[in-house]
Amino acid sequence: MIVDPSHFVDSMAAISQEDIESIDLFPTRNSQGQIHDPVDPSAALMLDAASAQKAGLLAFRFDSGRVCVAAVFPLSDDARALLGRIVVPVTLYRASARSIAHAYRRVLGEHHDVRPSSYFGETARRLGLISSRDVDSALAEQARRGGKLGQILVQHRVLTYWGVARVVASQLNLPEVNLLAQDPEKIAHEPNLSHVWALREEQFWRQARMVPIGWSGSAAVLAVEDPWQSQQAVEELERLLPSAPQVMVSGKRDIEAVLTARFHVVDMAMSRDHLATVRPEDSARKTMTRRQWVSVAVTLACVVALLVWHPSVAISVLSSLLIIMYSVTIAYRLWMIRQGTDIPDSALGSQDMVAALDERDLPIYTILVPAREEAAVLPTLTRALNALDYPKDRLDVKLLLEADDEDTIAAAKAANLPHFIDIVIVPPSEPRTKPKACNYGLQLARGEYVTIFDAEDLPEPLQLKKAIVAFRQHDDKLACVQAKLSYFNAEQNLLTRWFTAEYASWFDLFLPALYRAKLPIPLGGTSNHFRIDRLRELGGWDPYNVTEDADLGIRLYKAGYYASVIDSNTYEEANSEFVNWVRQRSRWIKGYIQTWLVHMRHPIKLYRSMGARGFWGFQMSILGTPLMFLLNPLYWFLTSLWFMTHWHVIPSLFPPGIYYLGMINLLAGNFIFTYINALGVAKRGNWELVPYTVLTPIYWSMMSLASWKALMQLITRPSHWEKTVHGLSTAPYDVTSVMGNSAQESAV
Repeated sequence: MIVDPSHFVDSMAAISQEDIESIDLFPTRNSQGQIHDPVDPSAALMLDAASAQKAGLLAFRFDSGRVCVAAVFPLSDDARALLGRIVVPVTLYRASARSIAHAYRRVLGEHHDVRPSSYFGETARRLGLISSRDVDSALAEQARRGGKLGQILVQHRVLTYWGVARVVASQLNLPEVNLLAQDPEKIAHEPNLSHVWALREEQFWRQARMVPIGWSGSAAVLAVEDPWQSQQAVEELERLLPSAPQVMVSGKRDIEAVLTARFHVVDMAMSRDHLATVRPEDSARKTMTRRQWVSVAVTLACVVALLVWHPSVAISVLSSLLIIMYSVTIAYRLWMIRQGTDIPDSALGSQDMVAALDERDLPIYTILVPAREEAAVLPTLTRALNALDYPKDRLDVKLLLEADDEDTIAAAKAANLPHFIDIVIVPPSEPRTKPKACNYGLQLARGEYVTIFDAEDLPEPLQLKKAIVAFRQHDDKLACVQAKLSYFNAEQNLLTRWFTAEYASWFDLFLPALYRAKLPIPLGGTSNHFRIDRLRELGGWDPYNVTEDADLGIRLYKAGYYASVIDSNTYEEANSEFVNWVRQRSRWIKGYIQTWLVHMRHPIKLYRSMGARGFWGFQMSILGTPLMFLLNPLYWFLTSLWFMTHWHVIPSLFPPGIYYLGMINLLAGNFIFTYINALGVAKRGNWELVPYTVLTPIYWSMMSLASWKALMQLITRPSHWEKTVHGLSTAPYDVTSVMGNSAQESAV
């Protein structure tokens, strides 16, 4: 549609969106392998980039005395005003906001100053850093998957981050500076720069990928990774400083080293104390408040008084209440599992929608990998992350290592890790927990989304894409999606078979049912994917809670957000050794009790924030889980004692109706939970595990042992994190052996 600028308002009055021809601004590749970019940089920069981007406009080509302009419809007032100022005829096209944004990234991110004279690849080739073949290969991938050419070349290991800095500096005629050759700690804490750092908060410097490094006369000198990305931040500082700052180009690792040196103390304090400071009522730093201790003391005093006054009545009342609670929990679980069986896997994620994703539009995705004493599994971790079907130039992986874990640090440094994996050293401090390490990594995260993988995890290659599809299908209230967890060594021994059956019922039946019923979801400890802004809004993870995942699921619900489940598997190593399993399980149960105590500090307030449905769902999921395992030994003992002695006192402890309800719990409850585990593995297609679920009651006795250990440790060491030992599996510990050929084909 040709528009006369002098009569722009009149000529556009009768034009609708359908009257305008649409155009795709993404680069294409012809049959000879040549790249065609429809955007002419000289045309694109005839308009002020900042104003045009804001207005949703891009001048992309000159054509016979006219300028071709792509626009997002409906036109905004800013767009109309900007078009009206163009002094030559305009041919107007309709384009998506995404394609315009991507075009600006290509133009502004790859070209020289305001009037570009060379592309990034040409400059790198001219400097002798790469070959023509390298450029052609990277351009082909850029056309297919998007991203910055420099990052793609780094991914292909033909260019280093410092090489990217050299190319950018040459393009823009800017000086380059090697900060790693100096002392990043000294630069970060130079007294003369303290007031420059103080002008903005940490996230400003991290998002701009920029650090102050000195002075040139009265002008501050700034080192930046990407001058175009930092341009707005530099202009913002220019308004705050006495004179315009000077800019130098440095490498990604250089900038990160100075930022870490500057903020590691603040980041550690944030990772440890932020939640307890901003939301003390949601923090497990104190297991119980004074009010809760008083409530417990009053309750115990009443029970003791009732026992002294009339022991048989007291025991009968207590037993009746506990059996009723147990029965309600069983009924709730049975109802929820029934709901879960009605949800097909296709409802949890669409393969077609994943295939339809435009990889050029995929955002940066942060992956946090807390790894303590995990040197042995680092090769497997690297293969698993390489197998992810996601543009590697937009992966931001933080390998979180404890500062005193010398073996794992040494192994990581010697492992020649891919460029997208950053080794992050977490300073030592209490509590020594996984959520504290994740909070530290969260301060450094650059992604729009963030997930956690444990060091031994084998995630499905398409998992990140499935998470993005789920987020884009729902509104902004969806803060988290949880992938399913399973085990690659399910058939190693009887314990691993039970463990796998339990996970199948939990992740394939119970959690999808909670989502369907709009109830709070206790998240799993890995493969939960978050909108990073929502996670930061909630204060991150609670470093004092040893099941930080379940706690965060409750806090999401309280804040008005919700979580979902996606049809994507992450395979882990099932505990195959009894003592190691007890350590892990007791930590989980201790964390559930912690979570219940924390959120029940103000029951009425909790009820109002969650609503009746959410409040009672919280009680059933968070309290009901440990309560059943704590009560089981008591009733097993009484039942066994009755059959061995027929002691007449035992029936007198139970009113007639309660007595029969207890018998139903024993018989029907055992059958129901055995059936649920069998149903879970059957739904996954693991039919070979179904016969072993008959022995599930033995597994419950082990869980009861772990539950009583958890209860005692809650009193003595509430925030102690018992480390689970990995590497005990005899199963093949490789991505392709678990995932099959799809992982191998997706690997880069």
